[in-house]
Order: sequence, then structure tokens, then C-alpha cells
Amino acid sequence: MQSDERLRRVEQATEVPLLILAFAMVPLLLGPVLFDLSDAVETSFLVADWFIWAAFATAFGLKLAVAPSRLRYVRANWLEVAMVALPLLRPIRLLRLLRFARLATAVGYNETLVRRIASEKGTQFTLVAVLTILATGAGMVLLAERDADGANIHTYGDALWWAATTMTTVGYGDLYPTTPAGRGIAVALMLFGIAALSVLTATIAAFLVRDREDVQMADVMRELERLRGIEARLDAVVEEMRSQRPPPGGGAAG
Repeated sequence: MQSDERLRRVEQATEVPLLILAFAMVPLLLGPVLFDLSDAVETSFLVADWFIWAAFATAFGLKLAVAPSRLRYVRANWLEVAMVALPLLRPIRLLRLLRFARLATAVGYNETLVRRIASEKGTQFTLVAVLTILATGAGMVLLAERDADGANIHTYGDALWWAATTMTTVGYGDLYPTTPAGRGIAVALMLFGIAALSVLTATIAAFLVRDREDVQMADVMRELERLRGIEARLDAVVEEMRSQRPPPGGGAAG
């Protein structure tokens, strides 16, 4: 129990700092891809990246040290291990901000259903994967297209818009890749977008079906409780009638 309490305290102490560092990872990852940085800025980005990696690694090491079972903790928090190993995944920590969605309820906004769907692990992972692939794909296509002859994707905003329309298979056609590398990225984004949309649809459908089954089960349990109450009242009436019945032969005396 003491180990569990120590682990909980370490997790609470590192929650907000790691969220802030996860925010900081976004420009560190995208900056070198989108802009021509000077050597001094690139060096500072590299130092900041190593600092953030050290912070994530230290926080994970502390939690692992106080965990009651280290192997069980690693298995249960494999995504955190991946965030330490792969810099691209560290912004996934921002998913913890979903916890603060409860504040919306305090100001009168009813988002219970949305929050419950968003709290599904499959939904969270899929959304993070979609946003990561969207940002990464936009950066990659910008690198492939911005200096090509006849290209129409010249800014990251253009690339992000194109990536969004491609992943959702809308394909307006106002922006499109002209290089072989850009078209290869487009194919990958289309395939991933179709798969991600299918997963999201299946996850939400499964949640709604399960939610309806839970409601039906709750109705059944309430009906059972009502029937049990009726049965208890009938038993009480029967017992009262038995207690008031005269004993056999009592009225024939004399």
C-alpha cells in the first residue's frame, strides 16, 4: 500500500510538468522541418529536445522505482515507454488534458456523451495517431513539393489543408502533389485516413451499442427490484393472514 501511495504521489507531481514539456515538443518537432533555422537555433532546439527527453526518462524512472511491480508497471504503461524512446510520440501526453474536460460540466455544458466516447482508449490512440500523421504528412509533403517546378503547395498551411482533405478522402483538388515523393505520401495518407475513419466509426458504434445495452440492463435490474418488492409485500400479507387464522378445531370446543 505504501508503494502504491508513493507511485500516486510521483504521478501527481510529474503530471503538469510533463504536459508543459509535451506542448514544447510540438514546435521542436515541426520547426526544423518547416523553417530554415540557423545553426545556433538548431543547436538550441537539440539541447531542448535532449532536456525534454531527460525529463521524461527521469519521471518514468522515478515511477518505475516506486512501483510495487516494475514488470507489471512497464506492461501497463507501454505507451509511456514508447514516449521515452521515440520523440515523435511525446506530444501524446497532451491526451491527459481530456481530464480537464470535466470543467465544462461545471459551467453548464453537457458533454457527458462526448467525454465518455473520448475517454475510450481506442478512440484516444486513434485520434493521437491521426493528428500525428496529419502533421507529419503535411511537413513531409511540404519538403517534397515547395521547391519543385509547377508545385502548388508552398506553405505549411497549404500542406496541412491538403493533408486534411486527403486523409478524409474529400479531395477538393485545389492543392495536389506533383512530385513522385509527394504522390507517394498522398497514397499513404489516403490509406491511413480510410483505416482511421473505419476504426473511429467502429469504436463509436461499439460504444453506443454497449451504452444501450447498459441502459437496457439497468432497466431490467430496476424491474427485478420492483418485482422483488412486490414479492416481499405478498409474503408479508401471507404471513399476516396465517397469524390471524384460528388454530384447527379451536371453534368446536364445548
